[in-house]
Amino acid sequence: MFRTQDSDLIGVPGIFGEGVAHWHSVSRILRTHWYHLTVRLTDQGRSTECVEMIEGEHSLQSMLVTQSDERDITDVQVMTPAWMNKSVGWDMERVTKVTLGNDSDFEVCLIEVEGGAVYHSSHRPGFQIDSLTDLRPIFLSSMIRSV
Repeated sequence: MFRTQDSDLIGVPGIFGEGVAHWHSVSRILRTHWYHLTVRLTDQGRSTECVEMIEGEHSLQSMLVTQSDERDITDVQVMTPAWMNKSVGWDMERVTKVTLGNDSDFEVCLIEVEGGAVYHSSHRPGFQIDSLTDLRPIFLSSMIRSV
């Protein structure tokens, strides 16, 4: 999903905590959507905020089910490429609902955004949302705690 260049590493790996490294930049090769989550971290009554950039609905679902009083998601946005959002470029919008469904042998996600648009991940020519079976909602905006 995201990749890094060694030359973009800040400091020495582990200097910011065990298993942690910081980077000046990351890049992507795939022209697929990804999620931008705002996460509130609370420790001993003090809160801070961080951003998690994740790829895929299974990662999103994992983040949602592991929320706790110490780590909760306060905002979910999706970054979509032009082929998906039918515009001239990449666009980031607040997500209201994410649903997974099956289209023959492929899993397809439906992403509903705050403005009411619904995007899908299918590349099949002539794809119709109504053709999806086994629809499973994995995210509703009511699942997060707003700040």
